[in-house]
Amino acid sequence: MLDSIKQKLEKLNPIESTSLKKAGVFIGILYHDEYINNPEIIFTQRSTKLSTHSGEVSFPGGKWDEQDKNLYETALRESNEEINLNTEDVVLAGSLNYLVSKHKIEVNPYVGLITKKQNLVDNNEIEKIFTVPLEFLTDKKNAKLHKIERKNRNVIVPSWVYNDQIIWGLTAMITADFVNTCFEAGIEEDLDIIREQYDY
Repeated sequence: MLDSIKQKLEKLNPIESTSLKKAGVFIGILYHDEYINNPEIIFTQRSTKLSTHSGEVSFPGGKWDEQDKNLYETALRESNEEINLNTEDVVLAGSLNYLVSKHKIEVNPYVGLITKKQNLVDNNEIEKIFTVPLEFLTDKKNAKLHKIERKNRNVIVPSWVYNDQIIWGLTAMITADFVNTCFEAGIEEDLDIIREQYDY
């Protein structure tokens, strides 16, 4: 799996970075022991007490800090702080092109395999940690498509409902980009339009 994902991510044509503030998020694939035949992806539900994105589903991650050498290090540092991820157990597969949040943050997603069992524990920013089977996310029938209007243009955005969690917004767009790029899931999305508008 690692080699296949790496090859597909390496084929991406990188897009020029913006002058916006930057963040790194981590798409963690559980790929050890019982997950070898059925990998799962880690998501978080943010605390309802936060001033921004309260209660929303997201990937672990956050804004770049001056102490971070790069945005991948940002994604890992935040993942360690938010969910107690042991970053030494992560094998980097590569990165997706950034998307821009509604708060005008350039969000850079990094994909990695987690090769050992984790003791995931949420911090005060996180309400809940949960995982979703990769095969659920790559099955087109599980993705609900929504048509929304952005600056007089119709945009297709997906969402997923898994148990009691709704994956939507920027996190859903990143998820769709991930499963389409790495697993050819064929889920409809309008990332190019959204990148042009910097508006979700």
